[in-house]
Amino acid sequence: MMYQFARPDPHPQDVWTYGGFWIRVVAYVIDSIVVWAILALLGLLLVPPSLSFSIFDPQPIGGSGGDYRISYIQHADYTILSTTPHMHWNGNGMFELISLLLPAAYFIVCEASTLQATPGKMVCRLRVTDLHGNRITLLRSAGRYFGKYLSALILGIGFLMVMWTQRKQGLHDILAGTCVIRREARAPAPPPPLWG
Repeated sequence: MMYQFARPDPHPQDVWTYGGFWIRVVAYVIDSIVVWAILALLGLLLVPPSLSFSIFDPQPIGGSGGDYRISYIQHADYTILSTTPHMHWNGNGMFELISLLLPAAYFIVCEASTLQATPGKMVCRLRVTDLHGNRITLLRSAGRYFGKYLSALILGIGFLMVMWTQRKQGLHDILAGTCVIRREARAPAPPPPLWG
């Protein structure tokens, strides 16, 4: 007796599940690289290094001329030296202001957009939604973003909550009423045998 098997669907329907901790970490790393690259480019445009030529070595050994070096002149840094993080003031403050506002705008606008995701989340097939799977507003997205500071302030436990909460929500998700969902391919069911 010969058995024939039905061919499985090559494109099974995708399903949405809650996004886990580690895939969200990967998405955040990608987004951090994107934001860092944008800030680095803006930094070059807004705070270009100054070139200065100086002659050192007043008594050259075995040759004439001095030691010509190109050095970067650092703008005045009015911060107090300490081991705590602090902002470096580079002149007019425009770059510092942008470096505070750009990451906030990046996450808030991207997650409230029709894509419902930042580029890092899109790569990882993640979306940010409300508790019913709908697109979130700019206000809710801002609440989620600034809620991350609270998640970080409690020794990062707010982020680790993703590992044990029912909907895989961090503290910032719970406060904002949001979820992070992930699109995954449904595993095809094994084909039933066909009598032939």
